[in-house]
Amino acid sequence: TKSKSSSADPDYCRRILVRDAKGSIREIILPKGLDLDRPKRTRTSFTAEQLYRLEMEFQRCQYVVGRERTELARQLNLSETQV
Repeated sequence: TKSKSSSADPDYCRRILVRDAKGSIREIILPKGLDLDRPKRTRTSFTAEQLYRLEMEFQRCQYVVGRERTELARQLNLSETQV
């Protein structure tokens, strides 16, 4: 992957060259704030009980917020973001 700069681009964008699966090189424009070198977050592995409770809660109410979310996270030993 090579970087290339153009004075016509806004300050918040950058152009990079990427090679696709077929070997062709394409230029794409990305926001400068996008950190491509940061490792991806690992996927949460839920237990069968956690999945069951989360699915039951989703069927009851698709958007769990506030105290209900906090309490469900505590009961399942998960973060609120995971819930």
